[in-house]
Amino acid sequence: MGAHTHTHTHTHTHKDALNPLWLETSKLILVFTAFLENGVLRVWGIFEQTEGPVALVSAEELAFKFAVNNINRNRTLLPNTTLTYDIQRINIYDSFEASRKACDQLSLGVVAIFGPSHSSSSNAVQSICNALEVPHIQVRWKHHPMDNRDTFYANLYPDYSSLSYAILDLVQFLKWKTATVVYDDSTGLIRLQELIMAPSRYNIRLKIRQLPLDTQDTRPLLKEMKRGREFRIIFDCSHQMAAQILKQAQTMGMMTEYYHYIFTTLDLMAIDLEPYRFCGVNMTGFRILNVDNPQVASIVEKWSTERQIPPKPDSGLLEGIMTVCFGSSDNASSSQHGSREIAATLV
Repeated sequence: MGAHTHTHTHTHTHKDALNPLWLETSKLILVFTAFLENGVLRVWGIFEQTEGPVALVSAEELAFKFAVNNINRNRTLLPNTTLTYDIQRINIYDSFEASRKACDQLSLGVVAIFGPSHSSSSNAVQSICNALEVPHIQVRWKHHPMDNRDTFYANLYPDYSSLSYAILDLVQFLKWKTATVVYDDSTGLIRLQELIMAPSRYNIRLKIRQLPLDTQDTRPLLKEMKRGREFRIIFDCSHQMAAQILKQAQTMGMMTEYYHYIFTTLDLMAIDLEPYRFCGVNMTGFRILNVDNPQVASIVEKWSTERQIPPKPDSGLLEGIMTVCFGSSDNASSSQHGSREIAATLV
């Protein structure tokens, strides 16, 4: 425990934990059967926008366009083939509109559908993709139960059990005997289930707390934990909520060397941690983007240059989307209908 703020990615984890699909250590091959017309391969993206006077383009949509344009510029990835995309925007929570637009696009013939992110809209699109046997690419965390019947999908977010094992491994590595788990909603209990079940198997005592609903004011909860001398705390929440927690903890004198916080969000790097550098607090987070990988570093640099701002991800998978590379399979063959197999490789 140093007397300085530090945020790092712990590597002593379960062997499958936090092993991003696009890194050199693991590749996911998706084989798509597409109908090509004059060497054109169509993909479709559906992205959500918030209601308001000015509709903001989502980070996922920007990353999607960025990936397709970079693939088309690299002629070695899909020789004699050009990717084209169509983007539809829907209001958040509008699953009916998502279904309608999915049906419209599928009638035109697309190789795959990317998005949307919100669970209800994503489930609606997934149901249609299952029925029509079209791959659905998901980029946000989604719980797939054991009896899950969804078959035509690829979720780029790390499996919840892998994340759960990683957090448990970290707690064991730190030799914590007591800890407080603070979760935002019920999905956090699923993501942290290995840790929550730990007291029955390991010598550790846990206290479970929930963040307040419908407010970002966590000070009453922080006050309770401070009064209870709860110094080792695991927060399962969004990076936006994590930013609020850190600000409020600082005003309450809870950013000292006595405290150690673990944040499960994969976007801790999106928070400005500079104000806490010399507070003395210990802070640990996870990051699945290997910035030491030259290929990844090059892509992130291009992304920053094209947007002309430093990359600040909306999700831990954002940079993963940017590194999508479509490569044609070596044994691709054409039929009399002009269809052939295309392999999509995530590196």
